[in-house]
Amino acid sequence: MHTLRALAAILIVALGLSACSPYVNIPGQRGDTLATHNPNSKYIQEAIVAALKAVVTYRPVEGNYQVILPEGTDPATYASLLPQMGDQAMWSSDGVRQDVPVYEVKAIRLRGADGEIDIARPAVGLPDGRTQQLVTVDMKYYVPGGWGHTRLRVWKASVENAMRQTATPSAQTTIHEDSSQMYPQELGTPMPAAQ
Repeated sequence: MHTLRALAAILIVALGLSACSPYVNIPGQRGDTLATHNPNSKYIQEAIVAALKAVVTYRPVEGNYQVILPEGTDPATYASLLPQMGDQAMWSSDGVRQDVPVYEVKAIRLRGADGEIDIARPAVGLPDGRTQQLVTVDMKYYVPGGWGHTRLRVWKASVENAMRQTATPSAQTTIHEDSSQMYPQELGTPMPAAQ
């Protein structure tokens, strides 16, 4: 019991000394004056990289893809984050490119060592013809090791509907490797390369 308390105390001190932001809402929410809303923080960047890698690895695309980070992200953050994603990741200061698949970080909610990051990813074969699908990445901060994902939740609803705070739990499904029956024609099938 004393060991757990000592570890918890060490973790709290380490987080405080590292000047990280343990309470994050991006985009900001009404009345959350204590939360950090700056996507350029190194702590937040590490969480974004882990979440993006989880989503890209789960449903890889062929060829290059564009990454769009939350509003307020500066070019220096893109320059530091994208190389961690590999040679295929790119960004455009002109907004969404139509010639490549797009992964867009829509929301970040971090609470100490736990968090969620919503990412709109390219999708093919959805029953209603949508080309994007929201994935909520459940995150955990590990000591040592940093941010890692614990679960991916792929939403059935459109990205806009899934982003609403009032979405019901039945509007989502939990994905564990290839166990989902939600969109069987899409499972394990990489997206075709952009023409």
